[in-house]
Amino acid sequence: MPGSPAPPRNGGPPPPAADGAGPARSPRGTAAAPVGRILVVEDDAPLCRVLTSALERAGHVVDTAGDGLEGASKLGSGSCEVVLLDIGLPFVDGWKLLQSLDGRRQPSVIVISARGDERDKVRALDLGADDYLTKPFGADEMLARVRAVLRRVRGTAEAARVVRCGEVVVDLGARLVRRGGEEIRLSPTEYVLLTELARHAGTVMDHRTLLSRVWGPMYAGDRNYLRTFIQRLRRKLEDDPAEPTVIVTAGRRGYRFGPAADPGPSPAP
Repeated sequence: MPGSPAPPRNGGPPPPAADGAGPARSPRGTAAAPVGRILVVEDDAPLCRVLTSALERAGHVVDTAGDGLEGASKLGSGSCEVVLLDIGLPFVDGWKLLQSLDGRRQPSVIVISARGDERDKVRALDLGADDYLTKPFGADEMLARVRAVLRRVRGTAEAARVVRCGEVVVDLGARLVRRGGEEIRLSPTEYVLLTELARHAGTVMDHRTLLSRVWGPMYAGDRNYLRTFIQRLRRKLEDDPAEPTVIVTAGRRGYRFGPAADPGPSPAP
């Protein structure tokens, strides 16, 4: 699809780097550990080269696909952590590729599209995308989005702690979520959002705090992201998403995991 940036679930072995460029190298000349395994699915060849170059300079291992069929084949290998996915692809469009990933923990998807309409962004998020970049965009912004997604994919080690609300159990140490004893498959972003709420169970977390902690400060005012992912979590965790008891809306302030915390006894007069 035309457009170019401004100038400058756990898988198998990393895919090969694009022809003509390898991974970033350390000062001694040995290959440095890759920052991430990225698949770029983009039919605009010049744009694909620009994205690949920027990603490889940042140390990522990059594979590419020039159309939807090739993209579907490479996605099937399960070897990438993050996909930069164009929507207007030949043979199989990006919407269908996005739908085919429904329910997988990885890869995380950043949609890259010249379609800047809010409805397209919401549709992409509803179908499971973790982020949406509208063309044209800068290489620095793209790299920042990739770094943020990789942080959510990989997570950080946490002390063993289990948070419960009814039949929903969030095991922070094991990075598992269960409902009625069955494991619930969440995307990396869904999981990070849920754990932010679960760590503060019973306490209202405001919109800006959740957006900043899950997506980063640049998203602090974008409530569409938060609203969409809350709806996705409710569909997976609630008996009735229209009457939530696990992820509760607290008026206009934000959201809360479970019932409100007991404030404790009132002080004696």
